Amino acid sequence: MLVLGIAGSPRRGGNSETLLDEALAAAAAMGVEVDKVVLSALQYLPCISCGACEKTGICPLEDEMQPLYEKIGAAQALIFASPMYFYTVSAWAKGAIDRAQALWSRKYVLKDPRYTAAKSGYFIGVGATRGGKLFDGALLTMKYYFDAAGYAPAGNLLVRGMDEKGAVKAFADKMEAARELGQKAALGCGK
Repeated sequence: MLVLGIAGSPRRGGNSETLLDEALAAAAAMGVEVDKVVLSALQYLPCISCGACEKTGICPLEDEMQPLYEKIGAAQALIFASPMYFYTVSAWAKGAIDRAQALWSRKYVLKDPRYTAAKSGYFIGVGATRGGKLFDGALLTMKYYFDAAGYAPAGNLLVRGMDEKGAVKAFADKMEAARELGQKAALGCGK
């Protein structure tokens, strides 16, 4: 049983990654395996829209997305965290999301059971502004990303007004919400 965490921020130790770490620690405390991937530490290209994956489910770009595809397929729950950039996910996150076309093909064309199982996806979004529509774009993006990757949206932790690195640590309610999200992810794995 694996809960996979994907950190989409270019800023290490920032607010979205802090909440992700708290969620993963709570999941691990419930006895499930956890793994965290930091997208900004990987070397990968954006989707080039070549169409090669549409029939095979295999992306021809040979980079560090290939092992991530396998982790996404192996996990029973996925927690994806990103700060908001212009009312959507970061460029690192969007680049990885765009590369999910290969996963879409594995699910819908090849019917690969690793991507068609009933698995749960959770999103952690953190933004500096307090705009009413701050998360609208990201939530729509994540809905379709989770679908392509073989997950159903199962919950979100959305935090407004958080900019300074590590500021979220001072908000006990946000940290507790992250722990609860991690526990929910672990329960989704059968714990």
